[in-house]
Amino acid sequence: RPSRPPRPPHCGRPPPRRREGALLPQPLARAADGPGRLHFAPAEAPHAAMPSAARRLPSLATHHTHSGRCVLTAMADFAGMPLEKRSINDLLQMAECSPEERAVQLHETLKVGLARCAMRLSEMPFGFCNVPSIKRVTSAYVQDFRQVIEYEHRVGRAGLAQKDYHDITRSIFNQHRGTMLDVAKGVFEFNEDLHNLFGKELDLAEVRGDLRVIQDIEASLDAFFTERLTLRLLISHVHNLNQKKKAESQDGQEMVGVVNVNTQPITILSRAFVAARFMCMRDFQMAPNLQVNGVTHDEYILSEVSRQQHFPYVHTHLFYVFLELLKNAARASIERAQVECGEGRTPQIPSLRVIVPEDQYMWNRERSVKLADRGTGMSRGVLSKAFCYFFSSVKARPTVAEEVSDFDRRVPLAGFGFGLPISRVMARYFEGDIDLNSIPGKGTDVYVYL
Repeated sequence: RPSRPPRPPHCGRPPPRRREGALLPQPLARAADGPGRLHFAPAEAPHAAMPSAARRLPSLATHHTHSGRCVLTAMADFAGMPLEKRSINDLLQMAECSPEERAVQLHETLKVGLARCAMRLSEMPFGFCNVPSIKRVTSAYVQDFRQVIEYEHRVGRAGLAQKDYHDITRSIFNQHRGTMLDVAKGVFEFNEDLHNLFGKELDLAEVRGDLRVIQDIEASLDAFFTERLTLRLLISHVHNLNQKKKAESQDGQEMVGVVNVNTQPITILSRAFVAARFMCMRDFQMAPNLQVNGVTHDEYILSEVSRQQHFPYVHTHLFYVFLELLKNAARASIERAQVECGEGRTPQIPSLRVIVPEDQYMWNRERSVKLADRGTGMSRGVLSKAFCYFFSSVKARPTVAEEVSDFDRRVPLAGFGFGLPISRVMARYFEGDIDLNSIPGKGTDVYVYL
């Protein structure tokens, strides 16, 4: 019998169709002879000097999609990958990498981080993801993700060290400066929606203990701000390193990227106090003093002990944390003094007191700072809500979302309810923490662990 010709593929059944916009089934590596040509080949491994988080991320073209690519599918894939926080040692080690290696690390982190931020906001429960401000922030992260992916596929790995990519990442950094305010506005919009549904008497900070969904939103906000911090930290760090490996700040401190190699916490605390005192004088025409281990903060900074208390840290984070804590302590102290002084008398504001360990051995083992005020204090009920995004002890705060932007322009002493939770996110980023203890009418003790 004559041999039969071989059956063509898919004979007798329609060929399988790949849905429009689906990811290609295998990793793609860019051909060496041009950014526009692609071929199936093992992806190039990242440089060995990368931190563990960067080594586990996919190669640049792993999730390449064709002209009708589905951004959501690619974003969901990247959002399922881990985004590790960067330690101080990780940041310092990046100074030994070449600009090209740092650009690759930043790019891989951006793809995962932008995707995770967008997906986390879009998955917020109970309608939180659908309020206008949250949708606007989500859209911005989606557009940034699309821009980063399209640049990668258009130019290739070699283009990541070019000025065009530097400008893209700088634009992303600047675009999201107001994200915290937008999310705060989203919280107010969410409150308004729930008030329309369940009545004006609803207080999310009061019922959060009974509603798991509110706790889930707060946990997601903590995770979102942590991931956002990773992106902003790495963009700023890489840009500073690429401009100059090592530099000196205006006060002579040695800088490696965004890391102040000799961060002196009491010096940062003193600067934050100057800013808080200015706000107090502006709003109350009075301000408390600050003492450190029983002497004025100016005097303590000049001591030998203070100069020995230094370590590598991102001092801008520390300034934010100290400023938020000092604003709260100063406001509580002024309010108590005003109540107790009586009409026609000048309020006597007790000093804010800071205690730090002076023994070098103890300081090296446990870097901790205690800030104590003798203000109004907090009850146990208020203390349990101190780190809640839906709570603020300030009465003169915005009541509707439209007031948030105008309120923020006045640089208020307090009012959004984001100060403490964001400060705790920042402290925990480098494995620290913030604890509170308080007695109503007697004051509050804040413990900062660095």
